[in-house]
Formats: sequence, structure tokens, C-alpha cells
Amino acid sequence: MNNNIQRAKQYIDCYNQNYPQRGGCCCFPTIILPTGPTGPTGATGSTITIGTTTTGAPGTDAEVVNVGTPTNAILNFTIPQGPTGPTGATGETGPTGPTPRLDKSSIY
Repeated sequence: MNNNIQRAKQYIDCYNQNYPQRGGCCCFPTIILPTGPTGPTGATGSTITIGTTTTGAPGTDAEVVNVGTPTNAILNFTIPQGPTGPTGATGETGPTGPTPRLDKSSIY
């Protein structure tokens, strides 16, 4: 067996036997270095806001356009209309409505 593979297997076996629940192992040397300086403050946060949602023409591509800025985005969506679905089943007949009354005065 390759010497490097054999050493790796020994490290893994040592870890599994001695520290199965921890992140460290007696087989590896521990090196403690001093803490470095604090880094510069990062940029302020960005925002994302949903603007409008519009139905586009059937067969066109969906589209998202940022109408805001790179750090304060306002996203407008265009979603294409889908195809017309199949006709549904015929519903039950409704009740008969009232019969209109005609008297002689409405005829003349």
C-alpha cells in the first residue's frame, strides 16, 4: 500500500477511535497562531423589492427587469399567458324563472 495512503488511514483510524464526537484529534499537531487585525467594514446591505407583475403574450419568454439600482433592486416580472384550457363539462340546468305577465296595456 502507498505510504501516504497508509498514513491517511492511520490518521482516520486514530480520529475515529479517540475523538468520534469532536472536531480535533490527538494524531495531528495543534498550532495556535495569533489573531490577525480586524478587516474593513463591508458595504451596507442591499434591498430587493418586487415591483409589478404583468401577463405577457402567449409563447413569449418570461422576463425580469431591474428598474431600481444595483444595490436597491426593484424587480418587474412579465410572465407569458398560458394556453387556453379545455372546455369544461356542461353544468346542471338551473330552475325555471318566473313567467312574465302580459296584460293588454303592454301590447298597445
